[in-house]
Amino acid sequence: MILTILTDGDKALLKKSKRVAKIDDTIRNIAANLIDTMIENQGVGLAAPQCGIHKQIIVVLVNDEPKVMVNPEIIFTSKETEVGEEGCLSIPGTFIEKERNKTVTVKYRNLKGHPHLETHEGLVARVIQHEIDHLHGVLMTAAS
Repeated sequence: MILTILTDGDKALLKKSKRVAKIDDTIRNIAANLIDTMIENQGVGLAAPQCGIHKQIIVVLVNDEPKVMVNPEIIFTSKETEVGEEGCLSIPGTFIEKERNKTVTVKYRNLKGHPHLETHEGLVARVIQHEIDHLHGVLMTAAS
């Protein structure tokens, strides 16, 4: 199911999301809907709060495959940063230059509840940082 994406100015985008206590069919359904919505809107990432769902769930394209991260947490960031162009499905048509860490290590749970620890760099690292910001109520236009 394609969800409605909230746009800039909606105060719900500034609300912090809650950790997911239990990964069940409801969470798996939300994740499937987030993937469908991201793909339909030609995005490379989407966070649940962008669709008014204040749970810590993000979806990110990794090697052209959608990956779901539940309760994602960045546990390492490289000292090396890079400035790159960033857009957001909640701020359509707007692109800004944003400095992000070049490499991140993220821990999360998959849809089976299994813990994962992964390191990503470049665009995927940027997208993960961007989507996790959404979980904390931060838009890309906020000061770094």
